[in-house]
Amino acid sequence: MATYKEYKYIYKNQIEDMFNTEITVYPLHDDKKTIVPLSHNCKGKCSACSHDCYKTLGELMRKNLVFYCYGEEEVVKKYKSGLFSNLENAIKYAYKNRLPKRMPVQDGLPSEVLFDLLIQSLLPDAYKLAVRAILRQNDNNEIKGYDLTYFTNENGRVTLWLGQAKLGDESYCKSGINQDLTSKFDTEYLSKQIFFIAEKQVGLSDEGIQLTDIINQLNMITIEQNEQNRAKAFVDFLLRKNISINIPCLLAYGKDSIYQSVSDVEEEINREVERIEKYFDSHKYVFSGFQPNLLFFVFPIENLIGLRGNGGFYEGLH
Repeated sequence: MATYKEYKYIYKNQIEDMFNTEITVYPLHDDKKTIVPLSHNCKGKCSACSHDCYKTLGELMRKNLVFYCYGEEEVVKKYKSGLFSNLENAIKYAYKNRLPKRMPVQDGLPSEVLFDLLIQSLLPDAYKLAVRAILRQNDNNEIKGYDLTYFTNENGRVTLWLGQAKLGDESYCKSGINQDLTSKFDTEYLSKQIFFIAEKQVGLSDEGIQLTDIINQLNMITIEQNEQNRAKAFVDFLLRKNISINIPCLLAYGKDSIYQSVSDVEEEINREVERIEKYFDSHKYVFSGFQPNLLFFVFPIENLIGLRGNGGFYEGLH
């Protein structure tokens, strides 16, 4: 069995059942194909909601930590060798040894792990372009680029998935994603980030290495050119190879009121979709040289403080 298929088999066995129990993905509205509505699954799980869904959602995110921290090839090897036979130990090891240390107020790990969980679960044919958990900038600080880097290949048509995630209050999530869309997707920033991560091939599938090898060739050919010309060369490469770019954006914001009545959750989620759509429709994003597809994941969270705390995602890690 190919490494990638083995990885997906492992991921499905470890994550899929709990994902389907914990998270509801609502149908896309015909006129809102750019918004994916989500909730933690009170309606399907509880007849009388105990309002502690943050605990089981945190557990699911914690289980995904291993798959966030390691590439496909690494995961398969470690499962085969028995190193991941005790998943709880593997999670703790990954947290302590694989991740950079962050100040609590700057810790974007929960948002990145949740986003990674959603992409891997909803895009089963997506490959990692880089293992972000181990990326370092030239100054040895943590990489400041995109929160998520995957790609899909549908019958030879490649799409880069370059995502941004925010977990916090609603205003922070909206303004943060708006700022990211404004500043992180001009051609020079884009090319610089992709050239950088393409060199970090640790643990990737064969498919991921094939694509990053091609990007690295372009990187080497243009190395003596200025950033503007390198960016143009990269955009020309995307057009020539018929590679498109999707920008998924996760807005996971605290909103307890959504879950006050279990029977009304879907109706409340639809209202959230309307409001988020109006906000981003009021902003006009201009992308020079390429035209990405924007996709917004709208995920209201009950008890956001609990989810980010030691009783949620960080239980047993600190």
